[in-house]
Amino acid sequence: MLEKLKAQKRYSKDRWYQMRTAHELKRKFLSSSFIITAIAFFFVTFFTVTTASSEDVANSCIHCHSNPAFRITNKKLYKYFRDWDLSIHALEKVTCVDCHGGNPKSTDKKKAHGEDIQQLLTPVKYDRISVTCGKCHEENAKNYKKSKHYMTLTAKGGSSRLTPTCVTCHSSINTSIPKPDDIADICTSCHNPVTENHPEVPEFAGYLIERLSFINYYTRYLISKGVMEKDPQFSKTINEEFSGLSQVWHTLELERIEEKTRQIRTMLLKRRKELDDVE
Repeated sequence: MLEKLKAQKRYSKDRWYQMRTAHELKRKFLSSSFIITAIAFFFVTFFTVTTASSEDVANSCIHCHSNPAFRITNKKLYKYFRDWDLSIHALEKVTCVDCHGGNPKSTDKKKAHGEDIQQLLTPVKYDRISVTCGKCHEENAKNYKKSKHYMTLTAKGGSSRLTPTCVTCHSSINTSIPKPDDIADICTSCHNPVTENHPEVPEFAGYLIERLSFINYYTRYLISKGVMEKDPQFSKTINEEFSGLSQVWHTLELERIEEKTRQIRTMLLKRRKELDDVE
């Protein structure tokens, strides 16, 4: 796929500017639709008082930052809490102290934050975030550190925000897997006809994210048919393959990602064909 995109040579500067203009119009349209939804969501959530559980009360970070008064007095800080509260990190009991440090047992602001509040911000600085995320996501961080992008980041002393890190693709706190359009936007920052730095990369990366969606669909289909339950060994193999794919994705080596994705797709389609033949 990557070689085909390179061979097509359709990444002229004029075409790129046209694509960007069309994309921006699309984003504006979606944004206006989003605003209407957001207004309705606002009236539902704004007047809903957030209450900390008895377990959270023991954590002074959560108990303090969940104060509804911050909606007015410190919207940015309260947004951080809301993002966390809605995230997989909250479900997994990963709290402020796991990333920032501090003392969650103290109800005194200065003691909780420490003498230098900048120490709480250092672990989530752009050049340090992969180290912080890597405390839990060890294999992903290990593979990211093998990538050319990480080498570029370290070579520039962490000063280049054009070089992707964990938060570039997954956002922070309330993380997610990027959609095809999102990943294309991210890659376009560096890879475009103006820079002449592999302008085929954004489209190829978006294509690979779509392929990921397809193999997720095939997997869900087989689960719905009871294949995974009836064949635990096949289920284990697929889980291992998906784990391997996750590791390869974090190297950001697109050709390797395509190869691994194709392998998993072939396995799933073969099993689906066997299922269809029986039915």
